[in-house]
Amino acid sequence: MRKFISRAAALLLAGVMTAAVAGCGKNSDSEAKDTAKKWTELDQTQITEAMGLGWNLGNQLEASSGGLPSETCWGNPEITKELIDSVKAQGFKTVRIPVSYLDMIGDGPDYKIDTDWLDRVQEVVDYVVNNDMFAIVNMHGDGYYTVDHSWLLCAEDDDKQTEIKDKYGKVWTQIADRFKDYDQHLIFESMNEEFNNDYGKPDEKAYDNINAYNQIFVDSVRATGSNNEKRWLLLPGWNTNIEYTAGDDYNFKIPTDNGCKADGKRIMISVHYYDPFNFTIDE
Repeated sequence: MRKFISRAAALLLAGVMTAAVAGCGKNSDSEAKDTAKKWTELDQTQITEAMGLGWNLGNQLEASSGGLPSETCWGNPEITKELIDSVKAQGFKTVRIPVSYLDMIGDGPDYKIDTDWLDRVQEVVDYVVNNDMFAIVNMHGDGYYTVDHSWLLCAEDDDKQTEIKDKYGKVWTQIADRFKDYDQHLIFESMNEEFNNDYGKPDEKAYDNINAYNQIFVDSVRATGSNNEKRWLLLPGWNTNIEYTAGDDYNFKIPTDNGCKADGKRIMISVHYYDPFNFTIDE
């Protein structure tokens, strides 16, 4: 997300997620099993109420320079537990944590995420969930045409898409496996504002690739097992745009969720609403 938009998104988080009509590292083994036992079932009404007002932790874990994510490279200090405590004290119940991976991902065929980077992501997630707040973790700048070394590019030719989709699935498998025993306070968001960098109407073929990425995301997360078989998953459409996602004349498709073991639906839809521009974005 562009830096200035990240701040606007904080105001919108609580209102832009709705349940969709779809079917459904650091911890020791003993700690992970204990965490997994604490799951509380929340249906779409209950989790929306529990998440309450949300705050976007922008310009930090998604910040990057020259293709390398760096928490402080856009001028913000390191994230601390005290910051999250302060956010909670203001009445927020949910923190969205945008994360870029970019050059923190190794070469294929394994596409291994840098361990220290994933450790830091987990540390920040723990600041949130251990504070009895909800955390939304996404893959953020990897799909931007304006970011150096981005790779999740929906308008690339078909011969590139096979590699992109393989990499995407393997990266999300690693993220999901790291967090699979976390309880219902953790939500995964597949990506952010993914589009072909053209602000006109969506390109049908590129939109097909976005739909494919969302399906790969759902399948990859569910396949890691444990609480990921019933975790709420958050999915955007074209550029996470409300009209191009919810409108009747476009191409957004809700993935199948055959790996979901929950008693009920576990897919949410993410939309960003930036109108009127002079109020929501223009500084």
